[in-house]
Amino acid sequence: MKGFTGAAWRRLHSATAAGAVALSVLAAMPACAADASAALTWTTLGTAAGPVLYAERSQPANLLSVDGRPWLIDCGDGALERLAALHLRAAQIDTVVISHLHMDHIGGLQGLLGLRWMQNAKRKLTIYGPPGTDAVVAGLVASLKPVAAIDGKQAGHGDPATMVDVVTLRDGADIDVQGVRLRAVRNSHFDVTPGHPLENGTQSLSLRFDYKGRAIGYTGDTGPSDAVARLEQGVDVLVSEVIDIEPTIAGIAQAMGRMSPDAREHLIEHLKTQHLTPREAGALATKANAKQLVFTHLAIAGSTDGSRDTLINGAKETFDGPVAVAHDLDRF
Repeated sequence: MKGFTGAAWRRLHSATAAGAVALSVLAAMPACAADASAALTWTTLGTAAGPVLYAERSQPANLLSVDGRPWLIDCGDGALERLAALHLRAAQIDTVVISHLHMDHIGGLQGLLGLRWMQNAKRKLTIYGPPGTDAVVAGLVASLKPVAAIDGKQAGHGDPATMVDVVTLRDGADIDVQGVRLRAVRNSHFDVTPGHPLENGTQSLSLRFDYKGRAIGYTGDTGPSDAVARLEQGVDVLVSEVIDIEPTIAGIAQAMGRMSPDAREHLIEHLKTQHLTPREAGALATKANAKQLVFTHLAIAGSTDGSRDTLINGAKETFDGPVAVAHDLDRF
């Protein structure tokens, strides 16, 4: 096709083929299985790990579709642009679930709050997240007040503070949200001994969503964790973070500029113990008896597409099921 580069053509061909495969699989499913799959779907909006930026991948964010109702699961920078690609407006989002409070997972929240306010969203936004989420949201709402003072009355908008509620999720949470069973456990992403320099007083959560006979698990950011394996038992899809340690250390060090020896040591410790290598993610999927493993939050320096085989082959050393490396806007 005229105007397509070789890389773009390969992506288009791959997406078309993937779509055809998905349609054929759905057609072959029993009616009840196909209905369950359609009722609860997961779209990876942003598949890069922060703080390194990629032109082709946004920061961590996902769309959970519940009978067509759009939820955001994490809201990294670039999430709203990816929603626009799906013809969704900020005002259509009324539910957000945050796994943890690292900036790459929440960098798009201010834009979501501000655009919902500007678009006169009819429904209040509810944000579910770990301890500390209320303080983050309060700060973001406060940052909107100068803008609200400038043109809020003229445009007929209300007070941004009245348009959002926060529900705190803690380890062991098991709640019903609009008919979806939402469960959360504390994972190992923030696991440090008391008094350790990396101790931060909050929790990093792994999540599970059950609806109409279908279950989707999301590790968020975590290292190996038996608690996560127990939570995700039997899920249809396990959406997992993944890291290639050495290239990631080099890439982050370059992106962050000079690092002191202590800072570098803490970073390396964090990356090695509080994230998942492909083999570790595969082992987690096996322990959880997951039916499919999907990699997102790709902590891979350089070309992420070039690392696809490395990630899949590593996972298959410890997991016998299907493994996918997600791109932005892939649906599962």
